[in-house]
Amino acid sequence: MTQFWLWILAVMIVWPIHSTAATVGNKPIELICSDLLFLAMPIAYPFIRSKATKLQLQQVTAKVRSYKLVPLLALIFVVYATALAGVGLGMSGEMLRVYSAFKLVKPVAFVFLGLLLGAWTDPLEFVGIVGRVYGIVVGLTFFCTVTGPDFPMGEWGKYIFEYDLSGYPNTAMSFFAGLIPVLLASTEGSKDRHLRPIGWVLAGCSTLMILGSMSRSSTLSLIVGVSLYLWMTGRTAFLVASFLIITVVGIIGFGLFSMLRETEVVSVLEYRLMDRLDRTTEQDDPSSGRFEIWQLAIELWTEQPVFGYMFESFSRYAGDVDTPHQQYLEVLHKCGGLGLLLYLAVLVSCLMLAIRLLRMTKRGAPAWFQVRAVFAMLAGLMVGNLTQPNLTFSLTGNMVFLLFGCLCSSRAVVSASQPAHPLRAKPVQKSPVPLPRIAA
Repeated sequence: MTQFWLWILAVMIVWPIHSTAATVGNKPIELICSDLLFLAMPIAYPFIRSKATKLQLQQVTAKVRSYKLVPLLALIFVVYATALAGVGLGMSGEMLRVYSAFKLVKPVAFVFLGLLLGAWTDPLEFVGIVGRVYGIVVGLTFFCTVTGPDFPMGEWGKYIFEYDLSGYPNTAMSFFAGLIPVLLASTEGSKDRHLRPIGWVLAGCSTLMILGSMSRSSTLSLIVGVSLYLWMTGRTAFLVASFLIITVVGIIGFGLFSMLRETEVVSVLEYRLMDRLDRTTEQDDPSSGRFEIWQLAIELWTEQPVFGYMFESFSRYAGDVDTPHQQYLEVLHKCGGLGLLLYLAVLVSCLMLAIRLLRMTKRGAPAWFQVRAVFAMLAGLMVGNLTQPNLTFSLTGNMVFLLFGCLCSSRAVVSASQPAHPLRAKPVQKSPVPLPRIAA
């Protein structure tokens, strides 16, 4: 029953479809399944509540204590941003500022939800389940891609059956890219060796969809996250070999492309690639206009450097552009320099938490793979944040902060300290009972 409920919670975190709950100022409020975890977790609590066994506690060499820095910094940021939005509301009377603040701080608040979940159950076991659920979602998405009537000329990775992935292509594909290391870790750390090749195949399917979507931000997160995971798990030679193989396959593919250029399929694919290239290099700007938006955001910040614009809409200064198209500049505009420092402190503290747990893991154990995976996931997404606000979107932000909240619990220390092959308690041998003497 425990496993069943953990799988249900993992499905809610990973399911990438949204629904529109309401509209505020002509802007839709999108509801993701993970937003409902506040309601689902109290129901699941009686079924997932467990404690570490005595044998597990015997494997721990560090102090079994929670990591308080991440929740503390998250609380400070949530309070600061909420107060700032309240001041902005009082000054302008614009309710849209409250919605903008809620959209930014709500994913950060998932740290506290994760802290509860990590105290109730084994956090790294749950990370492994999240990776496997993601593998199932990737399989469904890839199946719907290759069986679509427009394949291979359609939009790769856009649908699960008739439902669009939330925020396709950038949001959904960045979400997929971030979870690839978690998928690999969940299969590589498994006792079942048959899962390992399946995990790599699904990771390859996810990579193809990300590249096929032509989302540059997601591709950047993919390269950084997966490369970092492979390096941290000692696969540097594999990483170099993969690069060489991709280069050779690319050269061969270019040759075949030249030979088959006159066919309908290749001509359509060529049109899509050239269209993507034209949009990337329009006006000699590889950022597709982002450089100008970033420059405007920095100029606006210099006018109000400390508290920013208190969640005032960015489109008021940039026309039809609703966001600076960068996570850190978005926080800078909404919350000022002080808010950005607090936000970065939360992210850096999450990386420090992962490094703390890394020192406790034993090579080859599931935790050894999983902690490295979540570190690589966050690092890749933080680099991807330079081109879009990944963590403001509920799909990715809820998942990231929830998982790191789980790792803040003291139970994570116990989980990270377990060996690759759990030791079994030796049976207590009974002392032999002396036979009574019999008189001759």
